[in-house]
Amino acid sequence: MIAGMAGDGVLFTGNVLAKILKRQGWWVSMYRDFPSNIRGEPTNYTMRASLDRISGQADDIDVFMAFDCGAIIEHADKIAKGGILLCDGVGLPHMAPSRIGGRTYHIFPLRKLAHENFKNELYKNMIALGALSYILDLDFRVIEEVISEVFLKRKGKKIVQENIRAVRLGCEQAKKMVEPEELHPLMEKKDSDRLLLSGNDAIAMGALAAGCRYFAAYPICPATEIWQWLALRFPEYNGLVVQTEDELAALNMALGASYAGARAMTSTSGPGASLMMEAFSLSGMAEIPVVVAHVQRAGPSTGIPTKTEQSDLNQWIYGSHGDFPRIVLSPGTIEECFEFTVKAFNLAEEYQCPVILLTEQDFGQNLRTIKKFDLTKVTIDRGKLLSQDELNEIKDYRRYRFTPEGISPRALPGMKNGLHMVESNEHDEHGFRNEDPENRIRMMQKRMKKLGSTAKDLIPPKVWGDKESQVGIIGFGSTFGPIQEAITQLKETGDEAKYLQMRTLWPFPRKKVEEFLVSCKEIYVVENNFSGQLSQLIRSQVQVPFEAQKILKYSGQAFRPQEISAQIKKGHS
Repeated sequence: MIAGMAGDGVLFTGNVLAKILKRQGWWVSMYRDFPSNIRGEPTNYTMRASLDRISGQADDIDVFMAFDCGAIIEHADKIAKGGILLCDGVGLPHMAPSRIGGRTYHIFPLRKLAHENFKNELYKNMIALGALSYILDLDFRVIEEVISEVFLKRKGKKIVQENIRAVRLGCEQAKKMVEPEELHPLMEKKDSDRLLLSGNDAIAMGALAAGCRYFAAYPICPATEIWQWLALRFPEYNGLVVQTEDELAALNMALGASYAGARAMTSTSGPGASLMMEAFSLSGMAEIPVVVAHVQRAGPSTGIPTKTEQSDLNQWIYGSHGDFPRIVLSPGTIEECFEFTVKAFNLAEEYQCPVILLTEQDFGQNLRTIKKFDLTKVTIDRGKLLSQDELNEIKDYRRYRFTPEGISPRALPGMKNGLHMVESNEHDEHGFRNEDPENRIRMMQKRMKKLGSTAKDLIPPKVWGDKESQVGIIGFGSTFGPIQEAITQLKETGDEAKYLQMRTLWPFPRKKVEEFLVSCKEIYVVENNFSGQLSQLIRSQVQVPFEAQKILKYSGQAFRPQEISAQIKKGHS
């Protein structure tokens, strides 16, 4: 962990170290814990490295670099016995010795070294990186390579050289005080066919690969990185990113682009989604395909914009006014963020309805090492989108024609013989306003039929762990990593468990969930919210009796594996 105050450069230092660890062939998983204001409040960056695949935080910290000693007091309970701490030293005399008992700590004067050697406090970040590089025995050639990439274009060769000098200084200073038995040397492995990405990056890449060429959004944490990534790359692919005046405009503009024939998307978080609900309903009535990436944060209201939560599940399943079909997908890994985004565009056009990608800040803004995406598996299915030749064969084109599965052939504006009306009022098959009760009944049934035909195309739940175990865990989204590790921890103490990963939240996969429930004697539902929204959803949809224990966390922090395994062990006792 690297910790200090917002504005200290903690996140920047962590990002550089993450790139170095990845280049040295390690699987890495990052967790950024930062305030919503720009400066002056505690922030930290935890990096985990492993020779095996990992997808979340560990329970303990082995190496701690503190830019101020208040950080040690705040995080002492997470530092492993035998761990090593390096602290700038400011405030150390006021610390209670018991708070760091059993850990080795060194006063490491980062700011003083930066001022004495560079006349600039900013260099403390690279000095800290140098000390960590010594403790972890990192390859200095890799360090120089990453620093050059970070600084050369923006700052020039002289700044690159000064930063490398600062890293060397930190390394030399650490050599003078850190004992050999305190080191945590990491062997170097070959780094090939892997990426270091956040969930937001993966969603943006998935949108590009899926053929999305129009993206409208209003800046909102923690979803903004999606369209920032696309804004840099869309021009190469004849795409357009538009920053709108608010979230309602964003979804309306995405609907307009989709109606015109583009694959279109927007992104948001809780407060923005609340503003989108009117346009969300329009998508349902007008049967316009659109994809919304919703990256959840802690609410209600403004809440804590930079903290993770899973409390917006109900918002998209039950939100807006009136009944209309919608699909809600929940990726559990960075790879799934990419894959599910591609799938979302296909589903949106196949079923002519809105599709929600529901993720969380933990995924959206934290980096993980993943294997490169297999682009040969990307397919684009535009559903019942008519070609001009097909439209020429239709004598009486009806945009909302009644069909057995409720999905009507779709023509785009400007196509010959494809004239039709699209509006927000109830309408007949041609799209003209029609309030006749019989027509209303038929149109409602037509739209809602789509949900019945989606089952074959939706992403089913997946069972992990010991499939014969009668202890079952259910979760969705970013709880995937900590649940998987909790199962491993349980197995180490002789307890077996299995895990149902919910990947499509709506339409609800009732049959698969019921099969899992009846195979278990104990059920635990793990989620990052107060009320247990997933547990409530399951209870409302299944037709088999079940009792579940809720494992909830709503502090704004992601789960650590032990928080799950300890509660399950407690449930056994």
